[in-house]
Amino acid sequence: MDSSIIPFPTPPAKNRRFRLGLRGQLLLVFGLVFGLATLAAGSYQYRSLGRLLARADDDRLRLRASQLLARVSLDPQPTLPLPDQTGETMRLVFEEPGQPARELFRSARWPAHDTAGLPRPGTPGHKLQHGRVVAVARLAAPPGPGADYAEPTGRLTLWLAHPAAPLEKALARVQRTLWLGLLGSAGLAGALALLVAGVVLRPLRRMAAQARRIQQAQDIAPLPVPDTGDEVQELAETLNQLLARLRGQATAQANFLAAAAHELRTPLATLQTGLDVSGRDHSLPPATRAALAGHDAELARLGRLVDDFLLVGRLGNGAAPPAARRPVALDELLLALADRELPRFRAADRTLTIELPTEETDAAQATVETDVDQLTTLLLNLLDNARKHARPGTGVVLRLQAAAGQGPVVSIENELAAPLGERLAQLTTAWYQADPLAPGTGLGLWIAGRLAQGLGLKLALAEEAGRLRVTLGFPV
Repeated sequence: MDSSIIPFPTPPAKNRRFRLGLRGQLLLVFGLVFGLATLAAGSYQYRSLGRLLARADDDRLRLRASQLLARVSLDPQPTLPLPDQTGETMRLVFEEPGQPARELFRSARWPAHDTAGLPRPGTPGHKLQHGRVVAVARLAAPPGPGADYAEPTGRLTLWLAHPAAPLEKALARVQRTLWLGLLGSAGLAGALALLVAGVVLRPLRRMAAQARRIQQAQDIAPLPVPDTGDEVQELAETLNQLLARLRGQATAQANFLAAAAHELRTPLATLQTGLDVSGRDHSLPPATRAALAGHDAELARLGRLVDDFLLVGRLGNGAAPPAARRPVALDELLLALADRELPRFRAADRTLTIELPTEETDAAQATVETDVDQLTTLLLNLLDNARKHARPGTGVVLRLQAAAGQGPVVSIENELAAPLGERLAQLTTAWYQADPLAPGTGLGLWIAGRLAQGLGLKLALAEEAGRLRVTLGFPV
């Protein structure tokens, strides 16, 4: 049976720190691991590709330098081809053991700073300002007549440099590609994390949904146990063991209340009958008759409490009282209840105002099919709660609203002695009292809620401008 009590959301706690849920934690961990792994792999690939591109660029530049060096002639004067590529610069040096190096050629744009950091022949290329430079060498004789055919006594070294812009553009393309790959990996990690979180958390969501249904259910049903063989299955089995214990304790408590209430009804009825008979004896002194009347009132209150306990036992066992439905005129029922409860309201220094539909068409809509006894108990509990907890000296309004095409609505309003706030959501909990000093056991609204559930009615509580408004909605 669907619950008819409208749940009230618990207000969020103030100054509550932000906490990442399990799904968020999985997403964060998945993203960090995947992202860091992709970043590390991308960085390694970028460095590797950078070295490969630089080596390829050096090889092309070294081949170009070797071709230029092969065309250099030292006979009878140094003759060499000039670089014909855009941005190329060159430096040519002859070195002979025991002699200072002789610079044979230097391009106009060749850096004028110290050249001690230039690469040696056979080593990788180096950066030179905004370009790269490589060195090639061959054995040669000193420049002069017959130098090209003489026995080599020294070494001719040629440094060739060209702009690094093409290499930097290639590296930039590689970097963009890797960044796009990183972003794609992050997106894939997020999607996989959501998918994995959904699969992992699905059993927990089913258990949470079942737990929410248990809050308003008539019976404590076991939680679904996933056949996963992991900690989630162990958690579900442990919770089911706990629920089984709670179900057993609740059943034992309800049985005890029902049995105790049933056993108490007979002696209480006997005592009350005896007091009624004794109270009608006019030969008794007035003081004795007044005392008997007080005892009779206390017994009547105790009898109502026992009836509540008996009803609690039946409702707590999940066995809703059978409903003997028949047509009931709500306006007549409310008038009868108001006449019945008016003396109690006067004794408590509170007024009771009843508002009924004035139009005949609206009054005709106020006839419903329901169980009169259960509805009477429900409404009496609501009126009793309003009378006990209304601010002293104020009134309680009992209102009936009925319109064509809509179900009738009975509402009860009273001013509150103190704001309820977060306690409003707990009013329909068994044994809960918003004011511990107020008379009662905290069962009135709980019984009303269970009876409303069994009759298919909607019970809602709301606090507005210091007033508590309880509405009971009937189906169309």
